[in-house]
Amino acid sequence: MSSPTKTETENPQTPKDMRPRVSSTGKRLFALLLDFIFALLLANTLVQIFRKEHWDLVMQSRDLADLLPFYGSIVFVLIVKDVFGRSLGKLLLGMTIRKVDDFSQRPPLIVLLKRNLLLLLFPVEGVVLVRDAYARRLADKWWGTVVLDDQKAMRPILRILLGNIILFGFFSAAILFQRSGIEKTAAYQTAEQAIRAHSSLQLLLEQAPEIEEPEMHLDLRVNAENPSQVRVRVGDEDTGKLVTVSLNLRENPRGWEVLDVEIKPISEVED
Repeated sequence: MSSPTKTETENPQTPKDMRPRVSSTGKRLFALLLDFIFALLLANTLVQIFRKEHWDLVMQSRDLADLLPFYGSIVFVLIVKDVFGRSLGKLLLGMTIRKVDDFSQRPPLIVLLKRNLLLLLFPVEGVVLVRDAYARRLADKWWGTVVLDDQKAMRPILRILLGNIILFGFFSAAILFQRSGIEKTAAYQTAEQAIRAHSSLQLLLEQAPEIEEPEMHLDLRVNAENPSQVRVRVGDEDTGKLVTVSLNLRENPRGWEVLDVEIKPISEVED
């Protein structure tokens, strides 16, 4: 496939602002970086949603097969990212994919998928992209495509707003599923049993049975020097107690044992 020539991109009879303009190497690399970040955020969100019970007990014993869903989802997103003619990164940077022999036409779906399969050869693709005068990847040359600055792109302020909305959405999802992820750990469940069985907390738990504001710091090494901690609030925000449960991971049988339960009035902690 031939590269676009100057006569294709600089027709003197076309107003300067309306001439197709090939996207720069820097913009293409930045768009790919954005796509990778979004794929990583999506994969991490899916991991949070589909965490299994007692996931903390198997974290260090996971093999490659356990990691395949996470990394596989990232690869899958990068392959299908251009199915609508542009990826999210290209949309935010005002870029679009077109046929090299007809800038008004978008490549068919099968071409969009095949060109992204070559991202698996990113080092090679990166070198070709940087060296090419029209910032075309090897896949662009093989499948007859080119990335152009979109003349009908959203206004920059709207693209910035869209990017912030997407990032805020991932951030909100992380917060939303954080508690669920904590509560699925064996460490939290062991700490909760110790809290509910503690005699000095019985009255508070009868008045307000919900355990609020869980925080967790885990050291997943067996018999670690510094204990892991689960910190929660029992009772209301004004007169409740801040409870810190120290735990240690044992090997046989693998699980958590409670070392200490520390109880402090919230007023003392805030002071």
